[in-house]
Amino acid sequence: MPQTKWSYKAEIITPCSCDWGCPCTFNQPPTLGFCQGGWLLNVKKGNLGGFSLDGLSFAYMASWPKALHFGSGTAKLFIDEKASTKLRDLMERMLKGKLGGKPWPIFAPTIDKWLETSFVPIEWKSNASESEVVVGEQVRVALQPMRNPVTGKEVRAKILLPDGLLTREENVTATKVFSVFADGLKYAWPGKTAFYATVEHGGN
Repeated sequence: MPQTKWSYKAEIITPCSCDWGCPCTFNQPPTLGFCQGGWLLNVKKGNLGGFSLDGLSFAYMASWPKALHFGSGTAKLFIDEKASTKLRDLMERMLKGKLGGKPWPIFAPTIDKWLETSFVPIEWKSNASESEVVVGEQVRVALQPMRNPVTGKEVRAKILLPDGLLTREENVTATKVFSVFADGLKYAWPGKTAFYATVEHGGN
């Protein structure tokens, strides 16, 4: 069978339940011993199996009882309702790691339970550390700058990851709002860590 080629350049926001900076980024256990979070992407330019991904968004939200690499996770995909029926299927297969490439096949083995994928409107407001994303009625993310606990002044930070799985460079910020309320997956973590960046992913 011929391989399905895919690639995209996208904005990414990665909120989770860890404290600012997220120790998992530095190969340490998550702040609270478990991980609840995921990835939201807004494709600027991309192609999947001959179909354009330009302007489409998706979200991959999950919960792991320990650090991500220990597995046993529960995950749910949210795919832009603007995607065609054929493209929806391909995007779902891509995100579940079935089309090869990086990074999604790295994370797929950590998921034991996939909840039913939702196809919903996704509203994306890009504004650096004050970006906002609304995913149907189930996911809300609003970023805010980190602030010095003594002076209250905005604090900026950047992490370089030459061997990063998802990104090579991340802008560290915080969540003002981060909530996931779907059947089988419910949590809220305002005031915790988040990153925003630009990524290029692909396969085959």
